[in-house]
Amino acid sequence: MIKNRFFLLLFIAFLVLVALKFVPPFRGKVLQVTNNIRLVFVENFSKLKQKIQSYQDQSKKILLLNEQIKILKPIAMQSKTNSIELKRLLAETNLQYKHPSLHLVRTLCFEKLGEYNTMWLDFKEFNPKKIYGLIYKGYVAGIVKQKDGNPLAIFALDPTVALSVYVGPYKTEGVIFGNNTNLIVKYIQKFYTLKVGDEVVTSGKDGIFYEGVKIGKVTKIMEKELYNEAIVQPYIYPTNARYFYAVDIHYNCKSQN
Repeated sequence: MIKNRFFLLLFIAFLVLVALKFVPPFRGKVLQVTNNIRLVFVENFSKLKQKIQSYQDQSKKILLLNEQIKILKPIAMQSKTNSIELKRLLAETNLQYKHPSLHLVRTLCFEKLGEYNTMWLDFKEFNPKKIYGLIYKGYVAGIVKQKDGNPLAIFALDPTVALSVYVGPYKTEGVIFGNNTNLIVKYIQKFYTLKVGDEVVTSGKDGIFYEGVKIGKVTKIMEKELYNEAIVQPYIYPTNARYFYAVDIHYNCKSQN
């Protein structure tokens, strides 16, 4: 019985091979069926591959987000704790927390053609009794003060601008001036040690900027008779900028009254 089935299967296989070889219509039908089967297999395999890839991508994103949550959660908790402590300190010492007010301002035109350190501003909230700090891309750009009752931006390279600064990691004090090319920190006491590469930031003691706004880095140190001086390369040259932030730290110096 088994032998008969075996010979029958061999005979059917022989007929199929003969038909494929000598009967074109039959061969075409068989090829069409096999091609359809192959096409279905390829499409399903491609879809399956896309689903597997999508699942793997989602798994990677989930792992990445979980890692970020692990890092950020303690920071968020610490920030919340610091905020609570700050409020408690202010309440117990009867102090008010003052933060700088930032005003988005737009340049209009140069004050004088050919002079690139002063520009008129479109500054809606301008108070002519105040001097404002001027920030561009997070760095010191200069100051804003009134001229003929209108807001005038004076960039830090202008020799008329003077700002109180800290130099280096130990907050060596000085006053920075412009010379139209670079910035110069003057009145540095001689017993302080400075080095090339030290960062210069605002000290906040001039009533114009708050503490810590970056200005530039020291490129040269010069020893003078009474004080030392440092040449500073500014981080930005904002001549072509269109928008700035004007800083009002809510502190009026006597020179502003």
